[in-house]
Amino acid sequence: MIGALARIPGYRLMHAWGRPLLDPINVTISTTFRCNSRCLTCNVYERPVDELTAEEWDRVFVSLGRAPQWFTFSGGEPFLRKDLPDIIESAWRRCRPRVINIPTNGTYPDRVVAAVKRLTGVLRGTQLVVNVSLDAVGERNDTIRGLRGDYASATGTLAALRALRAPNLTVGVHSVISRHNVAEFPEIADRLMALGSDQYIVEPAEERIELQTIGTGITPKPEPLAAALRHVERRLAGRRDDGLPALTRALRLVYYRLARETVRRKEQTIPCYAAIASVHIAANGDVWGCCTRARALGNLRGNGFDFRAIWGSPEAREERRSIKAKECACPLANAAYTSILMDAGSLARVGAHLLAPSRGGRP
Repeated sequence: MIGALARIPGYRLMHAWGRPLLDPINVTISTTFRCNSRCLTCNVYERPVDELTAEEWDRVFVSLGRAPQWFTFSGGEPFLRKDLPDIIESAWRRCRPRVINIPTNGTYPDRVVAAVKRLTGVLRGTQLVVNVSLDAVGERNDTIRGLRGDYASATGTLAALRALRAPNLTVGVHSVISRHNVAEFPEIADRLMALGSDQYIVEPAEERIELQTIGTGITPKPEPLAAALRHVERRLAGRRDDGLPALTRALRLVYYRLARETVRRKEQTIPCYAAIASVHIAANGDVWGCCTRARALGNLRGNGFDFRAIWGSPEAREERRSIKAKECACPLANAAYTSILMDAGSLARVGAHLLAPSRGGRP
């Protein structure tokens, strides 16, 4: 976090001027769009794509250099790529990030556990976060996620990951709040928190270009969403964590407030630093300012794997102008992390949550 804070003045100047003064610290990598789930909140598996190879991803990481502090390796289902550990090791060798995050549906337990065990032994000085996706309990979860046996597989994977007990491993549960589960979400959250993960995080379902969910109506209405988020906030507010889970909890408590206001007002509640402090690279090498818009600023294959050529392109400058002008608004959690750090009021709230005394133990 210290590395991110040191760059705040430069990112603020980028936001003001639109010029590529610094490279992003928060990088999301879509390793694949393939997925074995058929979630009611995601159609990403329908996107045709010619995936970058592990060797091509290595060239991407060389170009990114040491700027990234936080990587997210997402999908589709990232563990469908058997070379996922090779790709992540390449990112670690070239970029030395402080945090690497992998979301997974948890339906390939042997593959996930073997890969995580290998990575925790390699990623010295880097915290590995693996978040298992669960949107309800039992058969209801399987219905929402479109895969029979999903809940049993995912909870089994969660238990096996927790049993690894590696010092640089954080194991979490991640839920999407949608119109399909918002009414019963307080009970869902309570039961999923009881699984005993290191962290529990939620976010609203979004209509994203990336997920091909525009027009699906999956985002909950503002009032029931606010009730669901406030329940999670109350459960997490008195929790006392250490290390990365403590920082994640503090960021999330600020994020939940921003997310419910963004959905209610349908506008940015703090300045967005997507395409400035954060970036998303698609499975085919397209560089996106964010995945909600999924506008290609350029393609790495087509630009000799020169990230900075794309980062300084007219398309990137136009994306920054448009985002600064608030021509878009979304509750995208990953991009919100760095936007929160760049906003003085939000950053102060993060600090207050970190320093607040505990009112109880783990939920």
